[in-house]
Amino acid sequence: ADVLAFQNETGTLPTRNWASGYFEGYEALSGDTMTDTILKERDTCYACVVRCKRVVETEWQGHKVEPHYGRPEYETLSTFGSYCGVDDLAAVAYANQLCNMYGMDTISCGATVAFAMDCYDRGLLTPAETGGLQLCFGSAEAMVRLTEQIARREGLGDLLAEGSARAAQRIGRGAEELVVAVKGSELPAHMPEVKRSLGLIYAVNPFGADHQSSEHDPAYEGDYETYAERMASLGLLEPQPAFSLTPEKIKFALYTEQFYSLLDSVNVCQFVYGPAWHLYSPNQLVDMVRAVTGWDLSLWEMMKVGERRLNMMRAFNVREGLGRKDDVLPAKLAQPRVGGASDGVAIDFGELEQAKDVYYAMCGWSQEGVPTRARLEELSLGWVADLLA
Repeated sequence: ADVLAFQNETGTLPTRNWASGYFEGYEALSGDTMTDTILKERDTCYACVVRCKRVVETEWQGHKVEPHYGRPEYETLSTFGSYCGVDDLAAVAYANQLCNMYGMDTISCGATVAFAMDCYDRGLLTPAETGGLQLCFGSAEAMVRLTEQIARREGLGDLLAEGSARAAQRIGRGAEELVVAVKGSELPAHMPEVKRSLGLIYAVNPFGADHQSSEHDPAYEGDYETYAERMASLGLLEPQPAFSLTPEKIKFALYTEQFYSLLDSVNVCQFVYGPAWHLYSPNQLVDMVRAVTGWDLSLWEMMKVGERRLNMMRAFNVREGLGRKDDVLPAKLAQPRVGGASDGVAIDFGELEQAKDVYYAMCGWSQEGVPTRARLEELSLGWVADLLA
């Protein structure tokens, strides 16, 4: 939750369905407020020293927020909070509990509620269509009630239950322009207008926008000296200016994407292992894998595991008809943000297209984003190339 205050200060806290990067009510959702009001204790996965799970307990309008559902993390505080213009911490905690109870993703659900509020604000959804629910930005009541409806596929919730992109197709009337999603997956609360290489990964990632599929730009910008040794282990030696999307920054995006893909492949936690702020470094991950398996692998041999996974997912998408045309950011991000440190900032779509050219070439893919047979053979994935032939 402390991340929320930092994101707001730097203009990277999506607010009112991405109209702004600054939320005036952020203090009500901050880590300090949570600690002083609803936080009870910390918990952990088995034998983990990080203990990143916080336990909260409170009430919202007579609904008890139970400790065993955990607390809303940064993404949830953002999507149900600033995305919707809501500064009611108890309401956000209850929405988080609803998602955990019903097995819903808090990022997609909160972002879809914010999308619906944007539609209502612009007259694309009428009170008759919302069943009388006044979907105004800032209304905790509307945010919670719509979350309940989505969970149960009741009323407007039935329309929204499959996400904002599909809902926009059914609403029509320009609603598609308000969707903030890639490949149908709603964007997490890290703004690609500011974190440019993360924006590239949002676009090209095989399963849509994801903030845990590469390292974030600050690690290769102003924070580089803190992480220089770890970055150097990945061959990243030339930190880049903020707001840049240079070939070197694209290499940073690709290498850390491959490393994060490796972490998923060996099934370890990204809050513990990683290339920057994490508890254990890339080289320490190598030591662990060697100790467990007895295999004398190098870091770069292990990186190939991550690269193979990314190429297999890419090949699956290509087989299903996806390609460069789908590696795009939402059109809404072409509009400048309003207010805060990111006032006037927007996505440069021409820059993004050029970055895709460089990224595809670094991957060994065609300019349409299709893995070449040569790269697949080099990765011992000739059988995948046969399936694409």
